Amino acid sequence: MVLRVGLALFLAGPGWGAAPAQIPTQIPARAHAHRLEVADGQGGWRPFYVKGVNLGAALPGRHPTEFPDRATYDGWIREMAEAGFNTVRVYTIHPPAFYEALRAHNLAAPKPLRLIHGVWTEPPPRGDFQDPAWLAAWHREMEDVVQVIHGRARLPRRPGHAAGAYGADVSPWTLAVILGREWESSSVVAFNHRHPGESDWSGRFVTLRGGHAMERFLARSLDRFLALEWDQYRAQRPVAFTNWPTLDPLFHITESTEAEEHALRRKAGQASGPPSPAAEDEDAVGLDMEKFSGTPLLQAGLFASYHAYPYYPDFMNLDPSYAQARDHLGPSNYAGYLADLVKHHTRHPVLIAEFGVPSSRIVAHWQPQGLTHGGQGEREQGEQDARLQRNIYDAGCAGGVLFAWMDEWFKQNWLTLPFERPVERKPLWYNPMDAEENYGLIACRPGAKGPSILIDGKAGDWGRVPAYLEGGGLTLKARADEGWLHLGLFFPHPLDFSKEAVLVGLDTVDPRRGDHRIPWTGGLRSEAGLEFVALFQGPDRTGLFVDAPYAVSEYRFRPDRSHRSLANDQGRFVLPTAKSNHPRVGRDGTRFPGHSTEIGWLRQGTQDRTDPAFDSRAEWQSGRTADGRGFIEARIPWTLLHVTDPSSRRVLDDPGGTAPGAGGTTVTPGFRFVLLVLDADMPLGESAGTPRLTLPAARRGRLPLPPLFTWETWKQPTFHRFRKQSFALYQKALADTPDEPRTPR
Repeated sequence: MVLRVGLALFLAGPGWGAAPAQIPTQIPARAHAHRLEVADGQGGWRPFYVKGVNLGAALPGRHPTEFPDRATYDGWIREMAEAGFNTVRVYTIHPPAFYEALRAHNLAAPKPLRLIHGVWTEPPPRGDFQDPAWLAAWHREMEDVVQVIHGRARLPRRPGHAAGAYGADVSPWTLAVILGREWESSSVVAFNHRHPGESDWSGRFVTLRGGHAMERFLARSLDRFLALEWDQYRAQRPVAFTNWPTLDPLFHITESTEAEEHALRRKAGQASGPPSPAAEDEDAVGLDMEKFSGTPLLQAGLFASYHAYPYYPDFMNLDPSYAQARDHLGPSNYAGYLADLVKHHTRHPVLIAEFGVPSSRIVAHWQPQGLTHGGQGEREQGEQDARLQRNIYDAGCAGGVLFAWMDEWFKQNWLTLPFERPVERKPLWYNPMDAEENYGLIACRPGAKGPSILIDGKAGDWGRVPAYLEGGGLTLKARADEGWLHLGLFFPHPLDFSKEAVLVGLDTVDPRRGDHRIPWTGGLRSEAGLEFVALFQGPDRTGLFVDAPYAVSEYRFRPDRSHRSLANDQGRFVLPTAKSNHPRVGRDGTRFPGHSTEIGWLRQGTQDRTDPAFDSRAEWQSGRTADGRGFIEARIPWTLLHVTDPSSRRVLDDPGGTAPGAGGTTVTPGFRFVLLVLDADMPLGESAGTPRLTLPAARRGRLPLPPLFTWETWKQPTFHRFRKQSFALYQKALADTPDEPRTPR
């Protein structure tokens, strides 16, 4: 029988330098019968359903290894407990302040906040998991994690790592350990090719049957970590390696590899180039925890850990069997996938260690039930996160760990990454277009004490902003912050969108380049060449349009083209679109269409959180000033304006053609604006409106060059934080979720 010491012995902890023989056995949790269990302090076990949250700790202006102070950690842990989380997961070693805060909270709290700790690594060079230098660093990280959770580490300063003296023993509350990161399928395929064949492997704690090279590497890694902790502290806890659907052990008929898809296209007589030599095939190989077993010495057990989102990879949305699945709200591909995943794992519990949806502006991956990779408001985010959590529980998983606690500005998503340059300055500004930096329940937004401009149809906060242009009853104001370009437009009378429209032209690069014909005006010209036009025509008809030569088709850079503003007189402006999913061909030859969305439309609404009509996605609103004038205010995301770094005024432009396909950038001195009120039948299309009022005033059918609007660059951003609407919604979902897991169907 395993000796499990009581909490008092755990909290006292062995002294520095104590010999292993003096340390009682410590097994605070175990994996058992499709679930995780925690020691009840009386020699027994209690089922435990993980209601977890992933913690990334990079505040605005900081990179992921620039950690916060103790007070910040104290506040976060207190809020996590208030939200109803029972577990926090970290990917890497944090500074001593985190463990001190967690221990202090748990010593005083009626219910502890348990910890799932990761062992982090970057990918090995050339995808070789046997590279000696990389392997030595991987083993060192394991040793450091063991010492940190037991409060016995003194870590020196190293770039990209936390450091300090770790004296806070959090091992009593460390529920589990997850090794590694999401491995890329191309790396696994390459490593297996370098070390072909299948074989068994036996260690002190872990055995493997019929494993390939990557699985053998993972088995050895699990065994090594278990040995490190057992030999030094006589401690065990459940362990797993990070996995995700791209490397799941299931076969998906709709997810052909790149080579298979090329062969199917050629068979159908379609043009098809050669496959990429390092294709990221999402169903070419699997990592299967069912091949892994524990030896009699492993009493804490193994579990399977997956990062599983509802929208990726494509098979999640295309497999016919998943399309037939249902949850408590109706059809649910995600519920179907979870059922398939849990059914496969007959010997180990399944933990969904990452899931969630972001409250970002555009969709980076489509999903048939609207559980898309971005495109949600804060309310939708909370409702959908709650639905996913219910799916995870109903599938019989051991728990779910929501991604993520807070928004982090440094993160980048594949769709917007080409428009976020230079990468090292990304933490300095907020991108509402980027799904990856908008997963949090806690938001960080520009403005030290609140929004610099609140989009609510009230003009009061524009009083402190100087006029950029004035004349003929019109006023245009502009303000730049870490997230948006804000426009304030004032008119001599209240607007009637059934009879008139408002057009703002934006020259963002060089007045000599861009389009000199103002669209929808019957031929009116501008001395400043325009790259963009914001057209306000009322609800559902207001959007930002880009000069056609400057447009990036579906937000995908072409390898044969340099992206730059060109001087022209065409007056052809188009609505930006983004492609979220490529067309696919399944392994059985079934063709699946791609998905694209129009991303130029601007959403009308209010950003006032005290207003019942609050809409976190609102980008413009109209109203009246105190003296009865008409008024429009809008905020436009920098990326929608091809600004790649507002903190240094860098924009997408490669006038010399030196960076085809990569998206060269240049520093703009600032922007220039023109403002027009048009008499027009709505909506404007092929027909033109009649310009009635303009800024600057038109002269012989031409608007003269307006002045330059510029803004100060910055090296540190201002920001404020708040709880999104999703916080309270997910808080309720956690309260409604039982504390014990259900038995899988």
